[in-house]
Amino acid sequence: MLAATADPILDASAESPGLSKTVSSKKDTKKKQKKKASGIVVQQAGFKKAACSEERVAQIATPKEEPSNLKVAEMAFLESLEMPRGKATQKVKEAQIALEAKREADSQAEKEAKQAAKKAKQDRILEKREARKSSVDGGGPTTLAKEEVPASDAQKRRAPEAVDQALKRRKAEDGIAAASTSTDVIAFRKKHEIIVAKSCPPPFQTFDAAEQQFGTIVAGMLRAQGFEHPTPIQSQAWPLALRGDDVVAVAKTGSGKTLAFLVPALARIISRGAVKIGERYESGRPTALVLAPTRELVQQIGAEAGKLLGTSHAARVVCIYGGVEKGDQVRDLKRGVDILVATPGRLLDFEAGNEEYKRAPAVTLENVTVLVMDEADRMLDMGFEPDIRKIVHRCPKPGIPEEALEGSARQTLFFTATWPASVQSTARSLTSPQWPASKISIGQGAAGNKLTANMSVTQSVSVVQEKAKPELLREVLGKELKPGQTAIVFATKKVTCDFLEEQLRNANPPICAWCRAIHGDKEQHERDSTLATFRAMTDDARGRKGILVATDVAARGLDIPGVAMVICYDFAGGQLGKDSDLESYVHRIGRTGRAGLIGRAHTFFTAQDSNAYGLIELLRGANQQVSPELEALADPRRRRRQVEDDDDDDDDESEDEGGKWKRRSVKTKDGKGKAKGKGKGKGKGKGKGKGGKR
Repeated sequence: MLAATADPILDASAESPGLSKTVSSKKDTKKKQKKKASGIVVQQAGFKKAACSEERVAQIATPKEEPSNLKVAEMAFLESLEMPRGKATQKVKEAQIALEAKREADSQAEKEAKQAAKKAKQDRILEKREARKSSVDGGGPTTLAKEEVPASDAQKRRAPEAVDQALKRRKAEDGIAAASTSTDVIAFRKKHEIIVAKSCPPPFQTFDAAEQQFGTIVAGMLRAQGFEHPTPIQSQAWPLALRGDDVVAVAKTGSGKTLAFLVPALARIISRGAVKIGERYESGRPTALVLAPTRELVQQIGAEAGKLLGTSHAARVVCIYGGVEKGDQVRDLKRGVDILVATPGRLLDFEAGNEEYKRAPAVTLENVTVLVMDEADRMLDMGFEPDIRKIVHRCPKPGIPEEALEGSARQTLFFTATWPASVQSTARSLTSPQWPASKISIGQGAAGNKLTANMSVTQSVSVVQEKAKPELLREVLGKELKPGQTAIVFATKKVTCDFLEEQLRNANPPICAWCRAIHGDKEQHERDSTLATFRAMTDDARGRKGILVATDVAARGLDIPGVAMVICYDFAGGQLGKDSDLESYVHRIGRTGRAGLIGRAHTFFTAQDSNAYGLIELLRGANQQVSPELEALADPRRRRRQVEDDDDDDDDESEDEGGKWKRRSVKTKDGKGKAKGKGKGKGKGKGKGKGGKR
């Protein structure tokens, strides 16, 4: 048996007579014995022969790293020792076998532990999903107990491993969903021109299908509104929002986008529990935040939410916007808020607090887990973007869908009628970089990114001179606006709105019974009163005509079903870059033809307006007729001649002292005067006017 000693190699004389004899023979002539082991010639004379301990044998056999030349030689030397029945070699092999077995056992145990942890997490997620689907005594979704998750665990959830696991689960779910997509789902999407990714869950085609996810409380609210079935944008946006995805939803005006984002937010609030009625809070802490660009749209969203809730106390909705006193809004916030609808400027004012008077912020955003941007293209343009980024920075960070459903991350929803490329990169920067947003397009072309106009609106475009617009406006309104109907006239400038209001109110013979203008310079109470009167006149069919003149403050989100006609007095309404005039046109004409009704839209287009070609494409895409005059302006050469002719009509005719008309020479681009006469011959001489560049 090998002796167990601390020294790896002992003197041979300490162990056996045979080895002592070997050591004493060193005084004699050394015999070199060469032996190859892993390509190395080992010389026994270079080592002291020893009886190695079992510990040393195991140490040599343990491949903690790539064996050095010395270890290879040592093992070769051990194998060459003259020990009974190759005992040293056997010990080395036994140690190697034991080590490999231990490693395999450890690896298997580690693998089983990881699989068990992964399965446990999947089971927890499935349990929560099932709990959300179930109802308690006909009452809404089950209220889920919020897990107490330590900060370290929250950080681990955002680790790349957690994201990878979530992606793998989603791919598996998507594969099952794609394989099980029925023909009726395909037909439904084709009928309503719904463009989605392959991984998108099937739409809720009926309220019965939606009730399984929302619960009976929310489903009952929807049925109480008298709706027969969800609109296309609602049917497809609801399952995505309930899955926890960030969503970009693009659909025409008047398609029901407001309820498309309100209902999922309301369902989540009911499942977690709303604020207590009658309580007082130091600051409002909403869990859902809806941002809108105008005061009128904020008020409208709040009204829709109030109509949906009815007399229920399932959630508390508060609206804040500028132009009114802050006191009432602050008191509303301190009574508690679940859904906050706000304009960015007023929200930042309330969120900042007042250090001078040592007042806490009236609202904090640390609990916001659902962030909605209505009219998202306007919210993300250069005017609003800095404020939007400040607001988003104060909300929880985005994450994967499971985290959004748990309430530890933010879900972001964008809803709009137009989605230009100029704002898409900004939207991506506000969502999770680990999990791209799901996009839905309704009627936006095969690629899902084409600008389209509402096909429920009969559109006509008249090519006119600027000075002829007022008379043409009176003519169109006098002939086409019937008793009991209302119309909206859109102009680019505030001063133009005031001018048109005066002209229409004082027209002789009278054109309408009521006419008012709204724009940014009007006081908020005046704007509210004007809109309230216009709504009442639109709903009332007692024979009075009503006309609202407005800037684009009324072009987005203003939902007044029954408006018979829209007139775009100025086409160049967009001031936000390329194609923004077309986007403004789409939003303006969208104020008519809502809620399944047919509307009419007239547009006055001048030779100085740009993007005639884009307007023609928009009209043809909506199956509308295009006039030859508009097609002529789309041709650069014919357009140039038309501009010159319009300038001639505007500038070249004036009355002389004798009451006769005379034509002045016109300076054209090539520098030659156009006036004729005073030359030799019959009117063939060149004009004396000196040319010059415009």
